[in-house]
This record gives sequence, structure tokens and C-alpha cells, in this order.
Amino acid sequence: MKSAITSIMTALTLLFAAAPAHAAELNVNITGVRNANGTIIVCLWTSGWGFPDCDHTRDNVVILRQPAQPGTMTFVFPGIAPGRYAISAAHDQNNDGKLERHKFLKYPLEGAGVSNYLQPPRFAPFHHEALFDVSGPGVSIAVPMHYPPE
Repeated sequence: MKSAITSIMTALTLLFAAAPAHAAELNVNITGVRNANGTIIVCLWTSGWGFPDCDHTRDNVVILRQPAQPGTMTFVFPGIAPGRYAISAAHDQNNDGKLERHKFLKYPLEGAGVSNYLQPPRFAPFHHEALFDVSGPGVSIAVPMHYPPE
């Protein structure tokens, strides 16, 4: 009996280990882009270190950039392994490569957005609150861009 259970467990382990984890295409729709000035920067985070500020020196973030266009813009991250991720986005309107912030209060002076935040956060967003699941072959998520009052 013991060897039969062991054989079944071994067969199940081999069956599930042999099944490949399918990479997904993640489509990120940035909504509410205000104007065509500058660049939209979208960052896909695999962990929370440094979130939400994109930085080229980090290995836990994949960064995509496109020239800004008013309305909704789509960014495609191909070959994403199943897992939990977060998105941060910035509208770099002056093309200096970063999100401008207030000198003392540190709130964004340019457009910014984070996954799962439908309203602008009052304080810096948390990585664990921005997480979403990628589990199928094609996943889409909408991230609204928020701007300070003009």
C-alpha cells in the first residue's frame, strides 16, 4: 500500500513538473493621458524594492517607454511568467527621465498612476496594495493616470 501511494505521488509530481508554465502577454492600458508632451514610462515590478520609482539600475523592474499620446495608451510586456506583479506609470512631460515631485512634500507634479489605485493615493502607494495576478496566456490591466490640479 505504501509503495502504491509513493508511486502515485511520484507520477503526479512528474506530471505537474513536466507541464510548462506558460508565459503570458501582459497588456497595460494607461488611461487618461492628458497631452502629447514628453514620454509615458510604465514599470512592471516583480518585487517591492524601490516601488514605485522606476530606476534603470534595479533588476526587479521592467521599463517600457513611449511618446505620450492623449487618451489611452497600451504597453505590451511579452513573455511574462505567471505570478504577482505591480505596475507604476509616469508621464514625464518635460522628458528629463524622471517623475517631477514637489521639493518638500514629494507629491508628483507630473502625471502618475499605479495598478489597483483608481483614485490618486494620498501618500506613496504600497507595493502589496498594487499587486495583481498574471495567470493566463493574455492578461489586460487598466491603470488610470492622475495629474495634480492645473
